[in-house]
Amino acid sequence: MDTAAAMFRDRGFAAVSMIELAQAVGLSKPGLYHHWPSKDAILHTIVRLSGEILLDHLDRVEQQSAEPRERLRLYVISRLETVARHQDLFTVTWQERAIIGSGAFEELTRAAERYRQRVRDLIDHAKHAGGIKPEINTHLLMLALDGMTGWSYFWYRPDGNHNAAEIGDTFWNMLSQGVVPASV
Repeated sequence: MDTAAAMFRDRGFAAVSMIELAQAVGLSKPGLYHHWPSKDAILHTIVRLSGEILLDHLDRVEQQSAEPRERLRLYVISRLETVARHQDLFTVTWQERAIIGSGAFEELTRAAERYRQRVRDLIDHAKHAGGIKPEINTHLLMLALDGMTGWSYFWYRPDGNHNAAEIGDTFWNMLSQGVVPASV
């Protein structure tokens, strides 16, 4: 999947042929078709894998024995690391979502909503434990965290000045400490 995701990311899904995919993974075209009946099936697998990776990440965060606010901090940092580690998969998933078939898209939408509910639950646990102000809108904070970390598929560069953990920690500090001085 990594090879296909990298090719789709670099050139776009429509521009990559099954012959090119087969050559890239060392198979004949019929050999590739034996494993994958179509290019769409490869795309659906990439989308499914992206969702599974995010769910696995969230499972690991939820299993942490840390306080709820600390679990939320770990979520922000490790989600950014997860997206960075699987940048090709997430780029293809998010940039090619317009061409995903309606059945697969509906499945993706349902899975995304279940995931977002679990993130809202993380936030609510932190609120109930006193780690987040009670007046904070849970849904809007979830969207903010989703955008801050999720869009890293687009702008994160592994050879940049900061690694994913540093960026995630900085994002958390901005959220938890604010960016406007109290005197303003």
